[in-house]
Amino acid sequence: MAAPTEPVTVLFTDVEGATTLWEDHADDVEAALARHDVLLRAVFASHRGRVFALDGDSFGVAFDDPNDAVDAAVAAQRALSAEAWPGDMRLRARIGLETGPTRLRDGSYIGPVPNRAARIMAAAHGGQVLVGARTAALLDGVDLIDLGDHRLPDLPRAERLFQVSVEGAPSHFPALRAREAHRGNLPMPTTSLIGRERVVASLIELVRTDRLVTLTGVGGVGKTRLAVEVGAALAADNPDGVWMVELAALTDPSAVPDAIATTLGITPQAGVPVLQTLVEALTGGRALVVVLDNCEHVVDAVASTVRELIRHSTTVRILATSREALDVPGEQRRLVLPLTLDGGAASPAVTLFVERARALQSLIDFAEPATAAAVVEICRSLDGLPLGIELAAARTISMSPIDIRDRLGDRFRILTASPRAPRRQQTLRDVVAWSYELLDDDERALLRSIAVFAGGFDLAAITEVLGADDDLTVLDLVDSLVRKSLVVADNAAGSARYVVLETIRQFAEDELAATGVIDTVRDRHAVRFAHEAVARWGRWNGPAWRDCVDWLQVELANLRSAFRWSWSRGDLETAADIAAHTALMGASIQLFETVGWAQELLPDATRAGVRRLPRLYTGAAWGCFTGRPAEAVAAAQYAGRLEGDPRYDPCEPGMAGLIEALAHVYDGHLDRYVDTARRVASLPGNARGWGLSLLLDGLQASGRVDEALAMTGDAMAAARRLGNPYFIAYAYWTSGGAHTHRDPDRALALWREGLDYVRQHRVDFFVGFIARDAARLRLVDADPDDALAMFDAAIDAFHQAGNVAQLTITLASATALFERIDRLDSAASLYAAIVRQPGSDHHVPDLPELAERLMTKLGRPAFDDSAVMGAGMDLGDATHFARREIQRARADLRDRAASRSTRPGGLSAREVDVLRLAAQGHTTREIAQRLYISAKTADRHIQNLYTKIGASNRAVATRWAVEHGLTD
Repeated sequence: MAAPTEPVTVLFTDVEGATTLWEDHADDVEAALARHDVLLRAVFASHRGRVFALDGDSFGVAFDDPNDAVDAAVAAQRALSAEAWPGDMRLRARIGLETGPTRLRDGSYIGPVPNRAARIMAAAHGGQVLVGARTAALLDGVDLIDLGDHRLPDLPRAERLFQVSVEGAPSHFPALRAREAHRGNLPMPTTSLIGRERVVASLIELVRTDRLVTLTGVGGVGKTRLAVEVGAALAADNPDGVWMVELAALTDPSAVPDAIATTLGITPQAGVPVLQTLVEALTGGRALVVVLDNCEHVVDAVASTVRELIRHSTTVRILATSREALDVPGEQRRLVLPLTLDGGAASPAVTLFVERARALQSLIDFAEPATAAAVVEICRSLDGLPLGIELAAARTISMSPIDIRDRLGDRFRILTASPRAPRRQQTLRDVVAWSYELLDDDERALLRSIAVFAGGFDLAAITEVLGADDDLTVLDLVDSLVRKSLVVADNAAGSARYVVLETIRQFAEDELAATGVIDTVRDRHAVRFAHEAVARWGRWNGPAWRDCVDWLQVELANLRSAFRWSWSRGDLETAADIAAHTALMGASIQLFETVGWAQELLPDATRAGVRRLPRLYTGAAWGCFTGRPAEAVAAAQYAGRLEGDPRYDPCEPGMAGLIEALAHVYDGHLDRYVDTARRVASLPGNARGWGLSLLLDGLQASGRVDEALAMTGDAMAAARRLGNPYFIAYAYWTSGGAHTHRDPDRALALWREGLDYVRQHRVDFFVGFIARDAARLRLVDADPDDALAMFDAAIDAFHQAGNVAQLTITLASATALFERIDRLDSAASLYAAIVRQPGSDHHVPDLPELAERLMTKLGRPAFDDSAVMGAGMDLGDATHFARREIQRARADLRDRAASRSTRPGGLSAREVDVLRLAAQGHTTREIAQRLYISAKTADRHIQNLYTKIGASNRAVATRWAVEHGLTD
């Protein structure tokens, strides 16, 4: 059979507990494993798989079609399950799959994809089939269970894993053999941290007790690496995660709040400063840590931003790295010192050198006395700076430590004469300069050009910026710089991406400026990303949507830099190409920073009459989602008028109409929404892929349900023909909305299928919409747990996106959910919190009637008590409160379903919580604070449970609690 072509789906399988089988079934296991091999070979052959690896009881198999691979995995599990094994023996296989580009060498597949597939398999249990996110996105008609993000050994990022449902086989397995990923974006270190154990331990405790901690020190001393280690240790303590905001690429100090907001997924609000939006979004939220990395060049802007965050939020903790302190009140400063040389050959500095050299497979004998002495001298001459040590260690590929020491003796005399920089900083510069001078002319030119990139680059980009014709020659140069530790290669995504340490990038930038061609290279960089943005937009509206928006997210820092540079140079054509196409793509992933670029550029671009002006206006019109509907209508209409002007390149036909229609409805004009949608739906070609969904939503919203229902099938079919996951998700949402009026079960089925789809394809834009609307519909039937789960997903999605308007609407809807499940105190508190928010009654007009029902059921005094609690909450508090109450309610429902008789005395989960706290000696006020209820409500619960258990006072209740195992 011919070798599968790329992309390849790689499947790995092995037998769970093979060692135990050999111990327990020594007489039968050899024959059983032989039978296992025969069964699996037949299955793989029948599904067009090619076995490329066989090691004991393990197979490696490659497939052209991911569906063939999954079918083979399912068939293999069934075959093994159906086989009659000797005695009580059971052979259970664990199987893992992943898809992507691979390389074929000597008949075997190598590269990141086989490695990832092997680690996915290792996380599985016997009888379980796991697939990675790339495979899941390509499957059709396969029932998958989303298991969330998990950390797998040796992989730098968390991996989203899915379980394939195998009919007739168990669907529940123990927790995966992997670590569940905590929320955040911390990179996974690829090397060990040496000589910092005590520092890490002290910093962990410091960040836990103090709101702002700044790590200061010379460049290259390891501040960022230390911050990553501390942040990773704090991840479990912070429900909203640990987030690293990399500021090194920023050139505009005013963009500091934007960079933080973008990293945290907080959406800018129209007419509101980004810093204010950031403060409001984080106020009252759950605990999180923000790591602000490389603050020194924007230190004043960082200081003012941090000052506001610390002043308004009690849950945000800041860990900053900077060459100088932020000078903010309450700041705890810790100077990061170089690695110590105490202990000579056993010191942390020398240990770092030796470990990094050995990682390069150096054959040097570091125990040999002359060599050991040379390494100590090297580390001492570099003042123990980790970056300098790692650069020197990289030279052991071609030089001995003695040779390196001798070169350092010539180059790295300690500089004390410079009035502008610390001595160690100059020493580090000499380390980089020395490495630079060892390069040949082509390598130097490459390193200088790399300086214009922000956040990394790929081979195609650096080739174009260099103006080179042969990318293989450039690849050889890049590879040389990687081996010399001047560039870092990241292959985690399946294709190589390269990053440069900021200290080296700054050195290279200085060298580039000295050549006098920095403006020319920056121009080429901007043009490169403008051309790529145009090309990606050409593929965005179809099956390549995910690939295009992934590119946009990866290259955001480069695009930001290129846009600002070209605009400042007066190159409005290039700036418009970047702003227009990133806005058009970015809105679909709620990356509204790019929409802001288009809006900023409009006046200058209009005066200049740039060629892409219709696209720029269309992209700017996506501001309808950030609270500027009237401006969006005007921009979309103007874009439409420009479409027929031969001076301009038109946008995608019907795109401006789509955004105009949405802006009309956000501006409160439903009739205009329907009229515009009808015009878009009548267009031929791609416009039908979203136009029919747009129209059926407008029709059902205006009460013309029969017309809407008649279109649902065509709308879904048109979206599928277009193939863009964003518009397919849109079709799911709007079609479900139409069915709510006549067939709620059908609506729920569509939305459930839609939720699976958007999670599989990571169309996060629609998660909150579908989950919320499905949950609201679910309130009318007998499955409250389903509604609770959906509401929780919706609240989380809108909160993470910073979508304040939709979050408010969702929390307002959640009040009815709490009433439905008889959590009346919670409903009253949430009502009082959310009714204060603007727009809460826009989509939930029955809030006043709900309040009246709650007053009747609770009684006015109890309602007022709960309302007082809610009236003191801001939006962040209300979000935290609602999600916590949802989790409590779900736990209570599960407990009831499991056994209504196991809870002593017939107490509710809330009453058990109250009794346990009371028995532990907490006062009524402390119980109220811990359970987020009023003191009067807590007292009412205490009196009710006393009645249930026949207790006359707290002492009697405490004895009862001890007797029934509720407390010690």
